[in-house]
Amino acid sequence: MATIKIIDNKATSNRLMIGENTLHFMGLQNGLDDDGKAVIMDEAMHVLGQCIRPGINDNITNIAVGYVQSGKTLSFTTLTALAADNGWRVVVYLTGTKTNLQEQTSKRLQKDLDIDNTDTYRMYTDIIDSVSVVNNARNFLKLSDEVLLFPILKHYKHISRLANIFTQLRPELDGKGCIIIDDEADQSSFNTYAKKNSQSEEWEEDEFSKTYSSILDLKNSLPNHSYVQYTATPQAAFLIDNNDILSPKFHTVLTPGKGYTGGKEFFKNKDRDVVELIPDDQINDPKNPLTSLPATLIDALKEFLISVAIVVIIQKRMKFLSMMVHIDGRRASNEKFASWINEKTQEWMDFLTAPDGDPAKKFTINGFHEAYQKIIKYMDGAPSFDETMQVMQRAIMLTQTHLVQGGDSDNDINWNSDKGHILVGADMLNRGFTIEKLSMTYMPRTSKSKATADTIEQRCRFFGYKSSYFDVCRVYLPAKSIVEYNDYVDHEETLRTSLKQCTSIAEFSQHSSSMLMAESLNPTRTNILSSKLVRTKLSGWRGLRSLFGIEENKTVCKQFLANWNDTDFKLFKDYDGNILRNHRYIKCDIDTFVKFFKQIKYGDVPNITRKIVTLQYLAYLKESQNIQYIYVFEMAFGAKEVKDLRYRSLVDGESKPNNLMAGRAANGSYDGDEKICFDDAVCVQLHHIRIEQPLNKLHNKDLYNLEFYYPNSVANSFVGLEDNEDYE
Repeated sequence: MATIKIIDNKATSNRLMIGENTLHFMGLQNGLDDDGKAVIMDEAMHVLGQCIRPGINDNITNIAVGYVQSGKTLSFTTLTALAADNGWRVVVYLTGTKTNLQEQTSKRLQKDLDIDNTDTYRMYTDIIDSVSVVNNARNFLKLSDEVLLFPILKHYKHISRLANIFTQLRPELDGKGCIIIDDEADQSSFNTYAKKNSQSEEWEEDEFSKTYSSILDLKNSLPNHSYVQYTATPQAAFLIDNNDILSPKFHTVLTPGKGYTGGKEFFKNKDRDVVELIPDDQINDPKNPLTSLPATLIDALKEFLISVAIVVIIQKRMKFLSMMVHIDGRRASNEKFASWINEKTQEWMDFLTAPDGDPAKKFTINGFHEAYQKIIKYMDGAPSFDETMQVMQRAIMLTQTHLVQGGDSDNDINWNSDKGHILVGADMLNRGFTIEKLSMTYMPRTSKSKATADTIEQRCRFFGYKSSYFDVCRVYLPAKSIVEYNDYVDHEETLRTSLKQCTSIAEFSQHSSSMLMAESLNPTRTNILSSKLVRTKLSGWRGLRSLFGIEENKTVCKQFLANWNDTDFKLFKDYDGNILRNHRYIKCDIDTFVKFFKQIKYGDVPNITRKIVTLQYLAYLKESQNIQYIYVFEMAFGAKEVKDLRYRSLVDGESKPNNLMAGRAANGSYDGDEKICFDDAVCVQLHHIRIEQPLNKLHNKDLYNLEFYYPNSVANSFVGLEDNEDYE
């Protein structure tokens, strides 16, 4: 059994080891050589080394960045085996937003981990009967050593159901190591209401996407957990603020295995031109729909059938090949094009079986000859055209068209049943879905304005391990998409290089140039970015009222105040020694305050988001407005005993303090807390209060909450991102 030393973090007290489970798993990976296995294990060890160790009740979010179709599933399956070897007891997989992806992941875990033949794992693929799952899991957690696996759909109902199960198991989970693996982490996990919230003037009206909220519930249900994001498009994770619950702290850059062909090979290889142009007039625009198969799609179909005839039937290099046709995002388009493709291939079959001398037969053969010349361009030892055409009828007969979308369409492909597969669909063929042996891609789908980088990259199902048949791989794209993909490859390589040079996301964040990309692209979906919140909502007073982390936050606030001497403070106004009305302030540089505020913890989505927006705004003021200082007020600082503090009741008797700020005195003797600020500066009030709520467990509990004042003089100059519009 090998032992490997890994990077230390706060949760690392001993060394990780590669044990029997990992060795058994790797022994089943017949397609990998020893070097490939070593790389995968080393990178999975790096991921695990940044996780919270069993025995420590804490949490962390990290990210693993790979290429599209490069083997991320193999990486997190290796991570699972390593976790089993090192004492982790629970692994959750957020498998994707569609049922076919959950089934695909579950079946692969079952097979790759050899679950049916080992006693290491217990997998729960059905958690609808939560009572049964709770009882069963409790017994296994208490009485055995099995690692409990939960592959679930990334849907708020499924995530919330699992969170409820874990809440009931919290005593048994205490100190037990848990890993949450978010596959395709940038899809659906982030708050999709961030942009919409920017239209509301009041924070209390904010909305939060159900999936985002349910993930927070899942995290809060586990005393020990590490949330590991797996994605090839990490732009969203890096662009949301580094205090978001889904923002990673550490990263691992995954290395593709031998034979991987990705963006560099398709778009930057000067020796092979495998990208074909789809003219704009052959794009199926909803406003100007096509009435028949475009000429370029007919060319692509012929080239694909030639590939099947040569590579699969004659050379027997591959058992089958696949073609993807991705027109746009509408079901009607998929159905229309699938029907046209079936009609065209049957037409070719009819013409090829016609008597010699038939004009249609001759015309068809000539068309296939043009396709033959194009497809053998990079092929060594290609058979003659005549040899190829001798098996063409068989190639057509053994090629099946699949309509891949929701409902009753053909989503479960039996790959080995035919020699060729033509898959017609849209979102079902996007991220997470593996198209086996994909050699031909026809994808006119594009955006009207700037494309979103992470979205278009996830459509690259044509990337993958294709070295054994890359000579027949072709991609048909519109001119706009070709430019965008070329620009994206440059961005991706720069991003990966920067990540490799940094040990943490905090270090990476200091190098803003690493996220620069060409003008042709937007980095991610604007609905998950809250930049406009700063512009429209951060003016006047905004409070962060919370009962979360009372003791931890109190310690942080007291330590912050203790860093200043009494002589550093100034009295705002003297109200004759009234300890509840006398307040003092300090002039605090933004960096010092940000360091303090980042330590304040919130457990609810609204306050987490408000904290993120506030930190974004402070960074903007410093970098763009050259504002270096803010004012921090210690409210009612004269109260030294808990009994002397200002007291506040709770909203609905339990959820949060009813208010923080004292109002204006009726007789005019006190102007009210809203006047305790400077009109032209960002000001923060630290309110040390006690809870006045008889019969509540928090009665007489003291805590700190914060109020922020944002002056209008600088609030309106923060600019958000532009919108993106897709054909769908």
